[in-house]
Amino acid sequence: MNRPLTRTPAPALDFSRPGTPAASDFGDIYFSTDGGLEETRAVFLEGCGLPEGWRAREVFTVGEMGFGSGLNFLATWQAWQADAAHRAPGSRLHFVSVEGYPFERDDLARALAHFPELAEFAAPLLRSWPGPVRGMHRRHFGDVTLTLVHDTADAALDALGMQADAWFLDGFSPAKNPDMWSPQIMAQIARLSAPGARLASFTVAGAVRRALTDVGFEVERKPGFGRKRQRLEARYKGTPTTQSIKPVPPTIIGAGIGGASIAAAFARRGLSPRVLLDPNHPAASSNGAAFVKPRFDLQDGPAARFFLSAFLYARDAYRDAVLHEGVRHLFKTEAEAVRFAKLAAQEPLGPGHMSVDDAGLDLPTSLLIDTEAAKAGLLRGASVTAQRIEALSDIEGPVILAGGYGVRHFLPEAGFRFARGQLSWTGAGPDAPVTYGGYAAPVGDRTLLGVTHDRITDHGEDVFALRPQDDARNLAQAVERGLPVGGG
Repeated sequence: MNRPLTRTPAPALDFSRPGTPAASDFGDIYFSTDGGLEETRAVFLEGCGLPEGWRAREVFTVGEMGFGSGLNFLATWQAWQADAAHRAPGSRLHFVSVEGYPFERDDLARALAHFPELAEFAAPLLRSWPGPVRGMHRRHFGDVTLTLVHDTADAALDALGMQADAWFLDGFSPAKNPDMWSPQIMAQIARLSAPGARLASFTVAGAVRRALTDVGFEVERKPGFGRKRQRLEARYKGTPTTQSIKPVPPTIIGAGIGGASIAAAFARRGLSPRVLLDPNHPAASSNGAAFVKPRFDLQDGPAARFFLSAFLYARDAYRDAVLHEGVRHLFKTEAEAVRFAKLAAQEPLGPGHMSVDDAGLDLPTSLLIDTEAAKAGLLRGASVTAQRIEALSDIEGPVILAGGYGVRHFLPEAGFRFARGQLSWTGAGPDAPVTYGGYAAPVGDRTLLGVTHDRITDHGEDVFALRPQDDARNLAQAVERGLPVGGG
């Protein structure tokens, strides 16, 4: 049964207790009043044999149940950075955390203010925090990657595919939040564990110990932290491996946003792909500017969640290439107005991301970005070569095609359909970006109008030739919507 796409619930927080926020709905606190950071280090880091456990690994993955205030993540990141001299060169930490009740940003900042010694790590987390938006969110902090899964525990674990080297089980106590500690959840944790994975938790509840034992963990009780008498350590069956497969860096054909994003993803993994810019096949993202807007769906589903997560990821990824923040969308039809009114009421991204009036939709957090600056940021440090490519057989090793229309040259029998779009420059126009089916984007003292979208049926030599009639269409569409666009 379809359900509306809404945010995950944020926790009802009580900040009246000294030293820690509490979750009113669960009657439990987020970190120990005896010293939250010290508890994290004793229970989770030491309980999983860290930092020693990651020193021989090129990639070390931590899985966590219950992100909460982010204290465990920040403490792990701090320990990872402090241990740089002892780790393998180029090693990376991947921290994957499940949370059903993510904090609002202001509440997260208030909770983390208890730990000024973590301020340098908390600041970038807060800057890129997605809030209680349903789905999967990934953020990059140098050699540390954080993947957040905002959903119920069972649904979140179902969506994951990984082999964790360590697990932090830090949900609210089993008596108050039994769904996070069920035998089914422990079976999922086993499924997602690497051989020999370490596991740690503050609880030694008998049901939890039995469930872990049943799925292949050897469980021990250890002296607890503070007023807690005992804590739990466990090890998954099997022997940890230290060898990893060394992938061969690919050649990426195409240096637009797509190719540049792929190159950046490889670079984060310590690989340096070769990027080829083929002058025969210009990238669509060579345009002077581009919009970063969410695609909204009324119904929940994998695609709907993906587009919201992608929007928030892009806001973070392109923060150094922003030309303008805030976009106005003019309704094209009455039906569209009704649909966006429903979306605004559902608030899938939360307050401050969208508002509706009779004529249109305001998107205060949507962006207009400088595409050249965006590509330069993604390609920083990459090897980019302008080279005419005649055949894929001319290239050794794996190849990734990110050249848009150029795919037709390399895979003529693939049966792809192609379309061309033409943009138009004109004089001064609206002060802020506007979309309306087309769009008007202020860039300096000019306005970029777009965009035609016509299927290509004739693949002749003039397929990319500028067409005056297309400029006229772009201008007429803007004028029809009453936009103040000048000549150019």
